[in-house]
Amino acid sequence: MEGRPWLFRKYLILFDRLLNPVERDHIRLSSSPYWIKIASCPPEYDKKDLLHAIGSTFRGVLRSKITDDVCRLRVNLDVQKPLRREQDGKEDDTSIAAKGILLGGKILASWEEGLKEQVDSREEADLNTSKENNNKGESSLKELKRPTWKRILSTNHSDHQKFVNAGVKRKGLAEESGQENMEVESAVGISLSKWAHTIKGKKGEIRKRLTKELEILMKEDRDDETLDRNTTNFHNCASARRRVIIISKLILDDGKEINDASVIHDEAKLYFEKLFNTNGVANPREVLEGIEESISIEANEYLLAPFSEDEVKTTLKGMGPIKAPGPDGFPAIFFQKYWHIVGKEVLGFCLRVLNEGKEVDSVNMTNIVLIPKVQNPTSLVNFRPISLCSVLYKLVAKTIANRMQNVMDTCIDQVQSAFVPGRVEWDFIKEVMNKMGFARKWIELIMKCITSVSYTVLINGSRGRIFNPSGGLRQGDPLSPFLFLICSEGLSALMRTAKKNGLLRGAKASRKGLEISHLLFADDCMMFGEATEKGARVLKDLLNTYERCSGQCVNFGKSTIFYSTNTTEGSKAAVGRLLGVRSSSSPKKYLGLPNMVGRQKKEAFQNLVDRIASRIERWSSRLLSQGGKEVFIKSVLQAIPTHAMSCFLFPRVLCEKIESILARFWWQKGPGKRGIHWCQWRFLCRSKEEGGLGFRRMAQFNISLLAKQGWRLLNFLNSLVARAFKAKYFPNTNFLHLRLGSLCSYIWRNIWATKGTLEKGLLWKVGTGSNISISQDTWIPDYVNGRLLSSFDNLQCDKVAELISSNETEWNKELIVNTFPADVAELILRIPLSMEPHEEFLAWSGEPMGVFSVRSSYKLLQRLDPTAYALHNIYKDFYRRLWQIEIPSKMKIFIWKISWNYIASKVNMYNRRLVNNILCPRCGGDDEMLNHLFRECPVSAEIWRMLPEVNLTGFTNNEFSDWLTMVVASLSLEKSRTFCIALWSIWGDRNSRIHEKSNRSSREIVRFIYSYIQDLEGIRTNISKNLSVNRKWRNPPATRLKINFDGRRNISADRVVVRDSSGNILLSSADIHKGVHTTFAAEALAYRRATQIALNMKEEDMIIEGDSLTVIKKCQSTVQDKSQINTYIYDIRSMKSSMRSLTYVFTLRSANRLAHVLPVESLRREEGFYLLHRVPDFAEGQARRDSEREPD
Repeated sequence: MEGRPWLFRKYLILFDRLLNPVERDHIRLSSSPYWIKIASCPPEYDKKDLLHAIGSTFRGVLRSKITDDVCRLRVNLDVQKPLRREQDGKEDDTSIAAKGILLGGKILASWEEGLKEQVDSREEADLNTSKENNNKGESSLKELKRPTWKRILSTNHSDHQKFVNAGVKRKGLAEESGQENMEVESAVGISLSKWAHTIKGKKGEIRKRLTKELEILMKEDRDDETLDRNTTNFHNCASARRRVIIISKLILDDGKEINDASVIHDEAKLYFEKLFNTNGVANPREVLEGIEESISIEANEYLLAPFSEDEVKTTLKGMGPIKAPGPDGFPAIFFQKYWHIVGKEVLGFCLRVLNEGKEVDSVNMTNIVLIPKVQNPTSLVNFRPISLCSVLYKLVAKTIANRMQNVMDTCIDQVQSAFVPGRVEWDFIKEVMNKMGFARKWIELIMKCITSVSYTVLINGSRGRIFNPSGGLRQGDPLSPFLFLICSEGLSALMRTAKKNGLLRGAKASRKGLEISHLLFADDCMMFGEATEKGARVLKDLLNTYERCSGQCVNFGKSTIFYSTNTTEGSKAAVGRLLGVRSSSSPKKYLGLPNMVGRQKKEAFQNLVDRIASRIERWSSRLLSQGGKEVFIKSVLQAIPTHAMSCFLFPRVLCEKIESILARFWWQKGPGKRGIHWCQWRFLCRSKEEGGLGFRRMAQFNISLLAKQGWRLLNFLNSLVARAFKAKYFPNTNFLHLRLGSLCSYIWRNIWATKGTLEKGLLWKVGTGSNISISQDTWIPDYVNGRLLSSFDNLQCDKVAELISSNETEWNKELIVNTFPADVAELILRIPLSMEPHEEFLAWSGEPMGVFSVRSSYKLLQRLDPTAYALHNIYKDFYRRLWQIEIPSKMKIFIWKISWNYIASKVNMYNRRLVNNILCPRCGGDDEMLNHLFRECPVSAEIWRMLPEVNLTGFTNNEFSDWLTMVVASLSLEKSRTFCIALWSIWGDRNSRIHEKSNRSSREIVRFIYSYIQDLEGIRTNISKNLSVNRKWRNPPATRLKINFDGRRNISADRVVVRDSSGNILLSSADIHKGVHTTFAAEALAYRRATQIALNMKEEDMIIEGDSLTVIKKCQSTVQDKSQINTYIYDIRSMKSSMRSLTYVFTLRSANRLAHVLPVESLRREEGFYLLHRVPDFAEGQARRDSEREPD
């Protein structure tokens, strides 16, 4: 029976086979015809009624037979909710015959509980029939242990009492004569018949009513044709995708074709065994000579520090929840959702591997999945192998990678942009890492991860035999990108050595520019050299050397040579013969971008327009709702030109063409159908808070993407591209002060065009103030006009340093108040100054972190758009609440439409000359305007009266937009959801009356509204449990002290408490600061205070612990901070440099309660405190609870 549906042809045969436990989910059939035999029936018993009564518990009788005193009936047996047989003493083979039946995945011998589950409408029947009395030759009833018939959970008490009385009466007459017994049985039979007919009638009425209501709801909520088409389309897509990835045959190198699945598995195993086997490493001395030791002692100390639980948890949070699982079948979402169950074991395993050297072999099994690179692939070369690792291995590897990425920029050449995948020798990686200066223990940890792997190839869903490789890296391993970078550093070292020895000459972008010998990006390597036989031989020797040492090979079939215009034909022929690579004269594209952009710029990017139109054409027939269209436009269509826009400035005509295609798709009602464009595209591109839908203006988005290139030229002067541009276009100035010269490249003119946008968003961060102009520079945060643009007579010079006291690092308050207007003076005094002066620098004002982002630049351009309109705050609040309501996107967009009167009402259609009649199609009593349609129409008014939770009696505004805004603003989000669904239902009913000629009553519409809300409640996803638990304060290790800090804004109080390993209080402190307007700044101020206390105590290995992760990360980083708290971070780093043993640790708010409660009394009294060996009285309880906890 394995692999086939269950067949209930002969019940005895089937049940004889089901003697062992069987899992329920292996049963494919939900019900099947089944014969039931009832033997020894009394002669005068109404057998038809009896059969009908029993059959009703099985959802009706299919067939029935009555022969003599034996009754048989054929019913549908529900396999998922089967019967169980109650056995009293010896089993009766002539009664309902069965050896046992499935229930809950096991074979059970009784059928009573199964009968209870089979009964429809919550009813049960317990039938006991007496055996025939052969000695007396007549029917008799034996004494019964309980009533013969009774209804369980009956909804009709009178019926229930009748049958109980009948059972008692029958028991009392059991000892009378045979004639009397026959009369009793006849009475019982009549009662059974009446009961069966009554129940049947009630069940039929209930079934008809429920069926009718269900059909109405289905008809209202769904379009059967649409549902069928979507279902068909889904299955067609799934089947088509499966046909694409199915490997039905392979053609081997000798031309032999194989079709057998086992043979295909064997060939795949041999192919990948050969691919991942080592060919032996040549002496890498020549490669290693050009690699310098770049990993410092501090970097190795950072890498070798013990891994913590928080690092593993952070890694798990960052993993894709539903990415393809490994051999164990568990995706990351399983561990994320059930961390409270499996977290302890997972953490223990990972930390033992990371810190204690435990082997990782047990979780390092990898499935190789083959993804076709071409249509109808017949060779394994045409598949892209993707390695599916287990989540446990990814947790270990990604935790290592997260640390490693912080030191990669110190050991990788600037010509590398990504990684170079391919076959790599493990010994070569080890040698290169050793030469770079990585610690031996760190190298061993890396090698343990990559050498303990085992593979199996998945072909058509089935796994092949396991094999162990001896080389290579997996595409899918979190460590692989970093190891590929390290490996390819060997090629860069060879190129640098050859150029240093004069064997190789690179290319220059300008006379004084850099000489570039090679560029690496993803799996491409672009090499520059002389187009001579000597130059070609040098390149070939370098590639051969690198191949012998690393194992990576050049794919000459995909390689191409490009020559400069002054190269002779003889040189081209000689180089081509020596390298054996095809040549090309005019490369059109590289990495999806045009290499040459001439005068016809629109035609150069026409392929992007064609791709957008092609995507729309493929999706137009898939019946997307407005919500689906919104996601499709934002996530797919607008993302197509993003890569090209980050490098080139598109012509305005091209941007408008793309927007017109998107607008046509948004408003159209079907493939090939034109829709009504209710507003211009630029209004849809306003943010949702501003009354739009958040689509992109392509021209503004293009400028924002290019502005990021200008930001990089300002802040990353040592990058390869910045050095190349600076050498050619602005060797003696910076990007902001340069002028556009003549003979500039197209891409440089594009980047230069964004300089104005950058200038509007840049802000000077005050240090010494000696280089910042008071009137001409932008240096005051939140100042509306940006620059002051006025002179001040009482100032000796126009520098910000004039406003800072010379003796102390603080503002000269008296001078500022007397010089500037009150609002400007207040803004200036808010700017924090560091304890030690530093040089000023430029930051981005649009982000709190001070770093440029495309999002904030786009918002800046929208705000500066002269055609933009200002929306009243009332309407901003309305739209903000609208997008927070938990309803489907199509409903939110519908409410947005009616807020702007963008729907096809009769009046709107008449204004566009599309209809002649403007009367309401439901009542015909007035013009169909929004007010009448949703408020005044009798049908709508009745609906609102039947929704008590949406009380609209207090809203009498005449304008519909005001009414809509005020209702949503006054109702809670839950009631607003009901209100919005009601509006959507009214519109749906109106359309049904017009297009489907169907009328529904107000009661039916209200019933549908409540039903829809119940459906939304049913599909509301449960929020996955947070990975972090409610952590408590932990004592520091022995001989170490821990300082906890916290901060609060406005009248800020920074609070610090110092404790030893026993939890004893050594110091508690709280200081009051006025004018701190953000929690961000208050936390940084408290952090600085904690660092000051640590320096004053002069203790070694102190721990500073707080619950502000952002501040802690900034203090641990070495990158210049440009955020709002940059002055505090600068001071903290300066103090930390004089005390290297200081450690900064993040903890949860629950573990930082003592530092959190200290400022309560301080803020109330507006005074601080400094206490030794104790805390204030109001905090003693919390201090006592913390000290009771066990140390780590």
